[in-house]
Amino acid sequence: MKHLAYFLIKYWIRAGLFCYYQKIEVVGSERIPEKGPVLILSNHQNALMDVLLLATRCKRKPWFITRSDIFKGSVLNSLFGFLQMIPIYRIRDGKANLYKNQAIFERCSELLLNGEAILLFPEANHSLKRRVRPLSKGFTRIIMTALEKDPKMKLQLVPIGQNYMKPSQSGDAASLYVGNPIEVQEFMGSSKFVGDVKQEVFKALTALTTHIPENEYEDVISKLEGRESLYLKPDAVNMMISERSFPKGKPQKVKVANTVSRALFYSLNFPLVVLWRTFIKPKVPEVEFEATFKFGFAMITYPLFYGILLTILWKYFDVKTACLTVLGHAVINIILVKIGITSSDRRK
Repeated sequence: MKHLAYFLIKYWIRAGLFCYYQKIEVVGSERIPEKGPVLILSNHQNALMDVLLLATRCKRKPWFITRSDIFKGSVLNSLFGFLQMIPIYRIRDGKANLYKNQAIFERCSELLLNGEAILLFPEANHSLKRRVRPLSKGFTRIIMTALEKDPKMKLQLVPIGQNYMKPSQSGDAASLYVGNPIEVQEFMGSSKFVGDVKQEVFKALTALTTHIPENEYEDVISKLEGRESLYLKPDAVNMMISERSFPKGKPQKVKVANTVSRALFYSLNFPLVVLWRTFIKPKVPEVEFEATFKFGFAMITYPLFYGILLTILWKYFDVKTACLTVLGHAVINIILVKIGITSSDRRK
């Protein structure tokens, strides 16, 4: 029963992501080992959206290392436990709580000994900036704890780069690039084990996602403004950055057809647009959470919206007309998202 519930939740979320994103591309998913202990290591730009994309596109059923401050309330704790989420404590959560991490590392090592997959974000924070931030040593502590129990463990590290076109908007596009597994045993015996592992993972992540040097950041962003789709191809855009060779001329202006389509989308969804902009969006705590809140809002309100619409139409028309109208509205919304016409008042 638990496996069935997990399957249903996974594909319900996956269906929601399909409707939310213009497109989602996964490159190299076959590189994730189907069996054996694996640490899946990803960059972290877009809050919970990063987790949901990986959870619904990963061949494994991973455990998730998650910031501890979201584990509040017994109901949520039960849900997060069901989804195999494990809390990790950071300095910002209070130094007095850091000792709890040792028990977490022990639990993770047991999971790896049992051949499980664990997913975590080694940057230990999130940011919409298009670059890989310095990695924390937390993931290496998990590795070392596991190797203390089994020095011959064939543990593999799988780097994944997540890339977004315009991460704070609905109708965005995303690409996930899976790198080649890194064999931990290759670093055994090194006097700089932790540093070598961190460097190898960092190198892999910077190749799998757009990585703009800090001192060039604003300049590169300005040169690629209006061409955000390039960010979905990290190898190509990283080469542009290294060679200082960017597209010439100005990007194409928004076509009249796109403006009309956008107006149609807002007209069809006017009550929800007003509700989002008036009551929900102002409460988003950080820009990195905007997509997460928007996706959650859509997942809750659209079923209610269509349920109310169906009830009203059913009252005044026949069942067939009511069902076809609601279905048609949903199909038009999905088409408008897929052709990439929805926009945001905030660009990143």
